[in-house]
Amino acid sequence: MTHTFEHSVRVRAFLGERVSGDAGLVIEEPGSLFIAIVDVLGHGAEAHEVAKFIIEELQSEDRSDLCSILSRLHEKLIGTRGAAVAVARLETETGKLGYAGIGNTVIRRIGAQPLRLVSRDGTLGNIMRTPREESMVVAENDVVLFYTDGIQDHFDLSRYPSFEKDAASAIARNIVHLFGKPHDDATCIAIKASND
Repeated sequence: MTHTFEHSVRVRAFLGERVSGDAGLVIEEPGSLFIAIVDVLGHGAEAHEVAKFIIEELQSEDRSDLCSILSRLHEKLIGTRGAAVAVARLETETGKLGYAGIGNTVIRRIGAQPLRLVSRDGTLGNIMRTPREESMVVAENDVVLFYTDGIQDHFDLSRYPSFEKDAASAIARNIVHLFGKPHDDATCIAIKASND
């Protein structure tokens, strides 16, 4: 059964900064969504430039294989401050989501069967373990959250009572607002599934 997947990205800069070293991206492709979340080491203008470079690369290059994307980015980021990056592809017909990440980013499925997939240790552009793809299935009414370490790792959703009924745009915004750390860049991508 085909689902519709509502999606939203919210990025908030480190307190006092105008730009963020975090970034999020969702690209609608035929039959799928490509999702990426980026957390460049540090913050401020230099980190922002590296994040912008990563997003441009992701928009322009072959996105067919998630692990290959991370390996190519790793090569291109050598000599920069480096970044944690996670990429995913969500098939809209089946709800199958493939995920690969390096560094400190989180993906959580919240719903009837909560699940968390784990990124491998490392920093793109510095030291990277071999990327490995993991998968999950996203069912009706599930919400999948991708977030950087500027968000509290294990936050308590009882502090967010309207979570289940909110749209993806409100979820991404409120996760950053309620659980973001002021002295770090913070980014959340929310994907919400519903039946057509």
